[in-house]
Amino acid sequence: MKLKSAILGSAMALCATGAIAEGNVTVYTAVPQNFIDALAPMFEEASGMKVDIIKAGSGELLNRLTAEAGSPQADVIWSVDGTVIDFNPDLFEAYEATEADKLADGMKQSDLWTPFTAVVMAFIVNESKLDGKPVPDSWAALADPQYDDMISSARADASGSSYIQFATVLQAFGSEEEGLETYKGMLGNFVLSESSGAVPRFVNDGELAIGVTLEDAALRYVEGGGPVQIVYPSEGTAIAPDAMALIKGAPNADGGKAFIDFMLSVEGQKVVAEQGRRPVRSDVASKEALLPLSEVNSVGYNAKWAADNRERLVEQWKDIVLDVQ
Repeated sequence: MKLKSAILGSAMALCATGAIAEGNVTVYTAVPQNFIDALAPMFEEASGMKVDIIKAGSGELLNRLTAEAGSPQADVIWSVDGTVIDFNPDLFEAYEATEADKLADGMKQSDLWTPFTAVVMAFIVNESKLDGKPVPDSWAALADPQYDDMISSARADASGSSYIQFATVLQAFGSEEEGLETYKGMLGNFVLSESSGAVPRFVNDGELAIGVTLEDAALRYVEGGGPVQIVYPSEGTAIAPDAMALIKGAPNADGGKAFIDFMLSVEGQKVVAEQGRRPVRSDVASKEALLPLSEVNSVGYNAKWAADNRERLVEQWKDIVLDVQ
């Protein structure tokens, strides 16, 4: 009954704003499957439209959008690093969501995109696989040679979240140079994968002891009874919104706008909280199982700097991989 009420309320809100459209909405997304399973059916029932989901990593989605720029095939990109959008403005169209005035402080970071969740970077640790070594509690600790080949991470040139992690380390120390030296040590200990979703799974399954991942991805394994814990780096971490945006030339732009409006609605954001991510609305609380956000040390992640320097930093990351892997 609560779900039906939420859907009815969302449908009324969409009708009131004139956002209801006809046809299918095609969505390119890097969001974890549990968000798709929870939210796509709710939107379909609220709007009367069908959602066609294309799921891939943010790098692959960007390549697809670039190739299709002359004849766009999708309406919305959903849940990617905001720098992907800010760094490729010709592929997207600015749209202000209906309830953008309900965003919490600091969540609105660009006119091109609307935040979907507040993404927090953390470590997932399987202490039983540390062979008696201490649980690392800082970025600097991950650079310690004692953790060689024990740390799971996605590639920063393929994963939006892994790029945020790289940019976070560069911002967490006194200078970019100091952060880069720390990251080189970390990268020497990393076992890299193409998929960010694989990172916490490897740790939960005991293949590796430590993972650098999203807080909500780690939480799913903790709540599932896995032998893992969440650790927040002491120097500070990124608390950064991920992005959803209207694609320029979208075949169903009205449907895309309705999709964005729904994901920012109270009903959509309550599902965000239930799935373990931080809502971006000021009037929706985080899940109680998470450490209160006020107790998580924020590095003060500078998304604009990360966007402006993305091309340079990704090339630098590739060069470092060749040196240390």
